[in-house]
Amino acid sequence: MLKKLAKVVKSTYLVSQNDAAVVELDRFVDVLTLNYNFLFGDAMYEANKNRQKKLRKPEQLPKDGDVRLVTQYTIDRIDALLSDKYLHWTGAELIELRDLSDCRLTMFNARRGGEPARLTIDNWMDARNNVRLNQERLVEMDEVDKRLFSEMKVMYQSGKGTRLVPVLVPPDTLQALDKLCDSYTRNDCGVLPSNRYLFPSTQNSEEHIYGWYAVHKVCVAAGVQEPRLLTATKMRHRVSTHYASLEIPEAQITFFYKHMCHSANINSSVYQAPLAEIEVTQVGKVLKALDENVRRPLRELQPSATSSCVVDVDSHELQPSATSSCVVTDDTMNNLILPDRR
Repeated sequence: MLKKLAKVVKSTYLVSQNDAAVVELDRFVDVLTLNYNFLFGDAMYEANKNRQKKLRKPEQLPKDGDVRLVTQYTIDRIDALLSDKYLHWTGAELIELRDLSDCRLTMFNARRGGEPARLTIDNWMDARNNVRLNQERLVEMDEVDKRLFSEMKVMYQSGKGTRLVPVLVPPDTLQALDKLCDSYTRNDCGVLPSNRYLFPSTQNSEEHIYGWYAVHKVCVAAGVQEPRLLTATKMRHRVSTHYASLEIPEAQITFFYKHMCHSANINSSVYQAPLAEIEVTQVGKVLKALDENVRRPLRELQPSATSSCVVDVDSHELQPSATSSCVVTDDTMNNLILPDRR
């Protein structure tokens, strides 16, 4: 905020041709830059420590049972609203369908709360008509991928800079989005005709809904045990952690990072909870084997008057010998400690 304010004030001074004030302001910015770590280092350390201590613990991730409950509730309620042929659509029904659809897309895509909320009708129409889909490449796909394309749609909205933020639409939400775009329903339910948002506010408002509130409202209605954990941010933590635990090729992981709109470093240092089970079963297994290799010569290579031993170079194990004494050279110790498994 200080740096942003300095830019605004400097532009004001430049316009008013106050050169002396510009020089003084540049000196202030230089001093701020040089003392940045001194002034804000402790605060940054505390913020990172709190993130490590609280946000990245597995207990802070949404529970699988709650995620399953709210997902099933969302799908069932959408189906119930759309399958009732005699339902008279008012503002209440449209608001419920709107919140359910926004919650479904937010949780399914592990998106930030405000991203699906800002989708427009044009975004959905482009997805419905497969505007961004290359039909020639579709012909070359196998049957599984073709079926997936026929069942799901993908919307793109503008992100920071030139970035496009993808939002995948599962099959159970397609009809709901069509209903939300229906002009007759929108007019009857108090949506301003000029409001082009896919999830609009009612009562003739120009704005879109507040994404976090829609998700929280649906979670409470579903009766989950801990609705505080079912937020868009914590769902991103959950998906990033689960994805990291899978054995997925590097190319596919790159696509996942692009979908989440962050880098591999942000995924591992911010969103992903430490995978303790992998640390123990994979890394711990190797370290334990190395540790046993180090300790075994100290425990087993003891001179004896009645028996002797030799070291089998291929297996790196001690073998009894009746004719040779137990002599361990530096090269043999290196083979024992760090065996070449190639």
